[in-house]
Amino acid sequence: MSHLIALDLDGTLEDSRDDMVAAVLRVRASFGLSEQPGDTYRPYVNAGMDHLYRSCFKEYVGAGGTVDDVRAAYEADYLAHIADTTRLYPGMGDALVELAALGSLACVTNKPQRLSAALLEALGVGRLFSAVIGGDTCPESKPSPMVLAEASRRVGRTGAALMIGDSAADVKCGRSFGATTIWCAWGYAADPGAETPDHRAATPLDLPRLVRSLVA
Repeated sequence: MSHLIALDLDGTLEDSRDDMVAAVLRVRASFGLSEQPGDTYRPYVNAGMDHLYRSCFKEYVGAGGTVDDVRAAYEADYLAHIADTTRLYPGMGDALVELAALGSLACVTNKPQRLSAALLEALGVGRLFSAVIGGDTCPESKPSPMVLAEASRRVGRTGAALMIGDSAADVKCGRSFGATTIWCAWGYAADPGAETPDHRAATPLDLPRLVRSLVA
């Protein structure tokens, strides 16, 4: 029986905020925009790519530049520096190997698919994933259940479905699809907000034990 084990990327597998902020600063400089401290943009890099483009480059877009111009420049720069400082959270590499033995892994993220796949490869875990669903893969992104339906289709799921992530959107996505939800306490959010997950994991190494008990 093929179980779907879907995992969010940023804030769940790794912390990519420093590399994303660095890309913002480089692209702003290339557009001739004013220099600002990196911390100015840190709150905007994990709230969806469109929000990042409009918030971090609002002077450029407000002066007649297009979001498409920003997107092209940002994605090219970020791809070239995809894992300058980004690393898997401690224990996550071993956890993913164990999880891959329990079901088909799918990365389900709102980061663009091409960037997500490149980051997984750069972190040395791309081979463990049967599918990568990005924010631009489907007509809708998380918290829409459409992304988990596509992940299920791609991996040929015949068993359980689990959604593992650090945000309320991950929990809502999983619940809307009918998946068992696991919230990751080490991620970007201090708590899952208004969404109540089925289970909570304190560390990456808790995931294999928890998932094993759910798919047994």
